[in-house]
Amino acid sequence: MSKVMKFPKRRVKYRFRVLLGITLFLALSFFLFGSILIKSYIDRNNELKMAELAKNTENILGNMENSLMTIHKYYLASENNDEVRFLVENDVDYSKVSAIDEGATTLLGGGIVSDYVANYTLVNFKTGIALGSKGRYEVSEAQNLDKLIEIYEAYKEKYTKNMWIYIDGEDPDKYSRQYRTTVPINGLDLILFAPYSEVTPYALVVININLSQLTHDIRRQMGAFENAALYSSEGKLLYTSSKELADIISQNEVDYGSTIVAKNAEGKRIYIHAGTAIVAGLKLYVSDESVGFDYINNAYSMMTIVLVFLLLLIAATILYRSIYKPIKRAAMEIAGSNNIILKPGEDELSYLTDSVKKLNSRNTALISHTTTLFATRLYRDELSSEEIDQYIYRLSLSPGIPSKFKVLTFVLKSLSEDMTISTEEDKRICNEIIERLSEEFPSKELLPPVYYAKAIVMFVKEDSEDKVKEEIERRYNFFTQYVYSRYRMNIGMGVSLTCEDIHLAGQAYRESVYALHFGKTDIGSYLNYYRTQSGMSLVKYDSHQEEEMKKCLRKGDKQGAYRILDDIFGRIVAENASRDCTVPVLLQLVNGIVMDVQASGLGTDIFRDNLRKIYPEIIDYHDLNRLRKTIKFNIIDPVIYYQSELLSNQSGNIMAAIEQLVEDKEGNITLNECSDILSYHSSYIWRVLKEEKNMTFTEYVEEYKLKLAKKLLTDTDMTVGAIAEKLNYTNAQNFIRFFNKLEGTTPGKYRASLKEA
Repeated sequence: MSKVMKFPKRRVKYRFRVLLGITLFLALSFFLFGSILIKSYIDRNNELKMAELAKNTENILGNMENSLMTIHKYYLASENNDEVRFLVENDVDYSKVSAIDEGATTLLGGGIVSDYVANYTLVNFKTGIALGSKGRYEVSEAQNLDKLIEIYEAYKEKYTKNMWIYIDGEDPDKYSRQYRTTVPINGLDLILFAPYSEVTPYALVVININLSQLTHDIRRQMGAFENAALYSSEGKLLYTSSKELADIISQNEVDYGSTIVAKNAEGKRIYIHAGTAIVAGLKLYVSDESVGFDYINNAYSMMTIVLVFLLLLIAATILYRSIYKPIKRAAMEIAGSNNIILKPGEDELSYLTDSVKKLNSRNTALISHTTTLFATRLYRDELSSEEIDQYIYRLSLSPGIPSKFKVLTFVLKSLSEDMTISTEEDKRICNEIIERLSEEFPSKELLPPVYYAKAIVMFVKEDSEDKVKEEIERRYNFFTQYVYSRYRMNIGMGVSLTCEDIHLAGQAYRESVYALHFGKTDIGSYLNYYRTQSGMSLVKYDSHQEEEMKKCLRKGDKQGAYRILDDIFGRIVAENASRDCTVPVLLQLVNGIVMDVQASGLGTDIFRDNLRKIYPEIIDYHDLNRLRKTIKFNIIDPVIYYQSELLSNQSGNIMAAIEQLVEDKEGNITLNECSDILSYHSSYIWRVLKEEKNMTFTEYVEEYKLKLAKKLLTDTDMTVGAIAEKLNYTNAQNFIRFFNKLEGTTPGKYRASLKEA
């Protein structure tokens, strides 16, 4: 009798039965108890949200309009202000300082609307003078004169005494020469034509609005889940609290006074209401993403959800006890023998497999982390020989430790003098490079590369001198190209001597740092090998250079200060100075600058947090070029900037000192001599003369000599030759040519004409 084969009956696994039961329960519960109620509640909630959003938008818009109208009314009322009228109707100069200050206080908002005024400028086409927040200058010098004339011409077309305009653009850099003579009109402006009482005004009052204050008001009034976007009348985005909102507005058309429903990047609904300000035509969009359910406000909905939750809980309990719990108990008994804990709802076999994989993965990650820690502590010389041997034993590193190896230290170098790398950015880039190292140069024989002291440190095995050099250069060339193409930066690499004992890895690391330290100081990449006698010279501190540095800083001579610092670093490199010698020299230099700054009254606050960071960077440097740029940007530049500001505020006193000095010397003085005597940089003296007298130093001295020559020709009987000698001319002919060029006649004829008169 033939046997009939019986196939084992296939049974649905327990996790599928649980999944099926819960799925049916969820479907019945939500469809029977929640669908209609939830939909009606969502619709009602949405209507309330839209109404609330519209009301809040109008409130924000109304407050913004009130602020702009207050500004408008304030400046219209200023037409009755005598100080402002005086500035409009008169040719004011710095001799009328009090009148300028009084008028300026009114034009700057008078403490009433000052928070909303960024700048003011009175452009007087009649007198040719522009007077504003940046000072006084000729209208013809205004960098954006064409735009001002265009605004003035708009008055003739519209015949309005005032108007709101928005101008898109950017002001010049505040450190540039064009900044002071550029009328601030970029952004939102209130334009008033003056005098107000005349039919044809000849002056513009440009009030540049502080948009940051308007946007601050908007942010202050927004709800917790609201965002806002403000546009000019031409559709230019002025402010947004969410870039995503601006993107949604650009993709959807929103009529003003209406509300639309859109979706954000996460697929969630977002409500947007639009409004337009009557004043200045600004457009405001406000969005709300708080589309949650507020069941507390709807008792019936709350009770229904509680009922659904209880039904779910009861059903889940029944399913757990009848299907899952017995199987779970059996699985736990089996897994318990292997010390494995099962998670609820998981298949036993899958769970066991996943647990083993995760355990292996955790062990691998732990070993990798411990190995990295071992390498870092090895370079720091923190481990004794016994501790090194214990690490090697526990991590099973004995087969992978090479008999000969070199240590490479790798640092990032910026391409430009104006480019610096923050510690956080340096660490991020180096960690990315370490990952790339593991991919490009995989090796199970060496310790992993690590990030330590702002550098990447790595092993390279030495089979032979030629092969190891070829391997080092291959790595160097590869990463030079990789770092430049990816980060637009260069690299530096120092290489130690050959090391034959893992216990001496710390010494090899220091050799690689010394090799890196005594590489080239330009901004390009470099690869340097350790020299046995490198870094042993001593550099004496030059106090004369420190004094020269202080003089440059006091004068605001940035280039001179840079040159002295470059000379100091050049000498350190040229003499192969050791770290122990270099660090005190640089610390003493920085201390001298800081003490001089304190003595001058500027205070160390000008350095902000940079002063606290600079000392650790000097003590623990790897790259002299990077350290040189750090001192320039974080120590020298702030002093130069604040010193220039201080000198600018003293231009009147300095001008008086220049006049007195020229008078004392009877005009026999050069610009460089004046600079040395007054201890101000020659370029600054030239600038003061240009601002105060609109003359160069040579022109001013010549004018003084001409006045003195006329006085001597008029009041004395001195001969022309004697006068020429007194004025320090080499001969009378040179004096006669000078006098004739400026006066149009010779000294003799000038004296004769006086006698005839």
